[in-house]
Amino acid sequence: MRKLLIVVVVAATAWAAYWVVGATASQKATEGWLDARRAEGWQVEYSDLKVRGFPNRFDTTITDVQLTDPDTGLSWSAPFFQIFSLSYQPNHLIAAWPNTQTLATPFQKINLETSKMTASLKVLPNSRLELDSATVVVEGANLTSTQGWTSAADKVNAAIRRTVGKEMTYDIAAQADTVTPGDALRDLVDAGGTLPDVIEGFTFDSEIAFASPLDIRVIEDRRPDITTLAVKDASGTWGELRLRAKGDLTVDSDGYPSGEIALNARNWREMLTLAVSAGAVPAEAASAVELGLGFLAKLSGSENSLDAPLTFSNARMFLGPIPLGPAPTLNLR
Repeated sequence: MRKLLIVVVVAATAWAAYWVVGATASQKATEGWLDARRAEGWQVEYSDLKVRGFPNRFDTTITDVQLTDPDTGLSWSAPFFQIFSLSYQPNHLIAAWPNTQTLATPFQKINLETSKMTASLKVLPNSRLELDSATVVVEGANLTSTQGWTSAADKVNAAIRRTVGKEMTYDIAAQADTVTPGDALRDLVDAGGTLPDVIEGFTFDSEIAFASPLDIRVIEDRRPDITTLAVKDASGTWGELRLRAKGDLTVDSDGYPSGEIALNARNWREMLTLAVSAGAVPAEAASAVELGLGFLAKLSGSENSLDAPLTFSNARMFLGPIPLGPAPTLNLR
């Protein structure tokens, strides 16, 4: 019995020592990373940084935190931010955000309120902390911008994981339910008030390849360029309007995509009317565009449903044979 007691005491003492060493290393690593960003010119502010969770977890809490990247002008602040990990599985992290936080760009400040915002993150056990998989759950989200717009969503789920058998390629998916676009967006695209207040939801399922792996350098250095984008399924429903997309794109070094996305649009004439109201399609070109799309719809076999390719080529984009203008760049900054 005495020997057993000695074994238990020694084991408990060893585990306590391990936890203290791990907690100290975790705190120093976090402080060191923040100090390195400050040395690079970032604005880094926080009032306290503590690691708790003995005996089985390392719970890191940063209080009154603000991070600003001088290269992009992006800034994030929150009353606290927490990272949890099991002491015996430190490469699996759980992140928790507060109910209120602020995102700022050089053009606007966005206040984000949520009832829940958490993430689960698994990284490979190497010095670069390369991403293996992650999920994010956001519930009861409300966004308010200093530019006057608001938006909300009941629930948003997003996930990313390394694609099996493909280097620097990731399966990325997202789903949002009951999205409220807000008055500013509604006034922009639906001045007549014909659409319901709530977008029923949208889904996005893709496979995206990058020029370099997604690891800690994404935050420390720069976002890697997209090299290919395979849209497996993207769809959204707003009232009687429904849009679906599927296709593959390659992206050049300047960020311009090439390839084709197959679109299916239900009640496409209403979509065209909204596009004209929003200024996306010039009013003087609306009749010609409707005539061309009507021809494509007849080829699809339905007056109200349009099947047409959205083509990207030479930094331009076309819907069927109809030119839409310059293509967007897909480089991440």
